[in-house]
Amino acid sequence: MPPRSPNMLIISCHADTNFTHHELTRERDGYLGHLDNFAGVHAVMRAYFSGRMTGDQTRLALTDHEETTFAGAYELRDQIRPTDLVVVVDVTGIIGDWDFTIEKCADPVTRQFVSQALRGFRYRLFEDSPDPIADSDEVDVYREKCPHTFFLGIPCSGGDYNHEKVFCKETSIQAAADAIVAVCEAYPKFEALQVK
Repeated sequence: MPPRSPNMLIISCHADTNFTHHELTRERDGYLGHLDNFAGVHAVMRAYFSGRMTGDQTRLALTDHEETTFAGAYELRDQIRPTDLVVVVDVTGIIGDWDFTIEKCADPVTRQFVSQALRGFRYRLFEDSPDPIADSDEVDVYREKCPHTFFLGIPCSGGDYNHEKVFCKETSIQAAADAIVAVCEAYPKFEALQVK
């Protein structure tokens, strides 16, 4: 890893999957298919290719083995400092009148930052994870070392996203990408909140 700034914003997104074959179709206003975690990767790449994620304090990490051992997250955790901010982008089974969720956002400083950075977005914030499909994810690995960690969930409906095709709205993926950019743009304010 190259020399790094004192504090980093790390966007973590697992790129492995449970499926031996993959299907995806465009349907209505979104996608139907094996979306764990292709929806998350799609949102992160949209954010990156927007050209709006500037600065040398942001790092994107596409991790592996999230579906089995979290090996990629454990490897990344060794490079994280307690003062960093880590955002895990993945799918969620929590469905409602919002574009995405913020889950496992228990740290008060992180909650305050998220509320400021995502003003104007349609999302729901949870201190824990009420996802009815799965509640274990990379946040659990990173939180062992860094309290400033949260989960940005892209809602998928219609079944168990680990084992079957599910539906995700196009607007949710775009909103998640825009939220990632907003967090990146607001990151200097997070550093200021930690100093208070």
